[in-house]
Amino acid sequence: MLGVGLSARQRNSRQALLALAIGATVAVWVYTGWPVGGLTAGAAVLSTPLLFTVGAREREVIDALEGLETWTRRLKNLVHTGHGLISGIINSARTAPASIATQVADLAADLQAGADPRHALERFADSLNDFRADEVIASLMLHVSDRGQRLSDVLDSVATTAANEVAMRRDIAADRAEPRFVARFMTTLTFIVLVVLFLNSAYAQPYGMLVGQLVLAATMLVLAGLLAWVRLLTRPPRQGRFLAPAAQRSNSGGPDTSAASGRRERAAVR
Repeated sequence: MLGVGLSARQRNSRQALLALAIGATVAVWVYTGWPVGGLTAGAAVLSTPLLFTVGAREREVIDALEGLETWTRRLKNLVHTGHGLISGIINSARTAPASIATQVADLAADLQAGADPRHALERFADSLNDFRADEVIASLMLHVSDRGQRLSDVLDSVATTAANEVAMRRDIAADRAEPRFVARFMTTLTFIVLVVLFLNSAYAQPYGMLVGQLVLAATMLVLAGLLAWVRLLTRPPRQGRFLAPAAQRSNSGGPDTSAASGRRERAAVR
């Protein structure tokens, strides 16, 4: 509830939002005497980030894929100048795009610590968590021991594939942006109108009765359902991973490729 598994910053933000929602619930309930009004205010506070951050995860994934495409082209240039794939990856960490800099740095650290290249690349794929990134990384896994022009051609091919995917996803995201903006605008306008109307005591008086509270509750539930439906319609479909996630590899009895395993390997080398 308070953000188990999140970073400290995310956990603090979620706790602050929860405290603000509780405060809004109590304040509106006490001020109006309406339990439904208080609960609606608290729900509105909790749902505000969902309303205004919709599409953020989609943009992050697109940026990461674009960074992967740029990184792959830089890696191709390193391989073309005589580097092997492993040494090229390690050297590329210094100039990796910002959107995947942390993931590439972890990959390079794994390889420098002597981890199995395939397992290190599997962890890299898990950190990016995208089916198209899996296809790029799978190509690297097939060529962990290759050198020369053939590997350079493969890297060029997968970079082109990633670039095409980025262009397509950006077009789709642009198409989704308009209904998302309309939904945000109409929702904000609706709540402003409701606040103004309910500040008029003569207009709001019938809603203080039991029947009025039930009508208000039903109206708010319908509005919340419509907003959830719009959000669902504008979310991209979840694509299955091309490479098996770490949990599936562990369940199938495969090698331990978790982040903890990587840390153990690096500790052993030290």
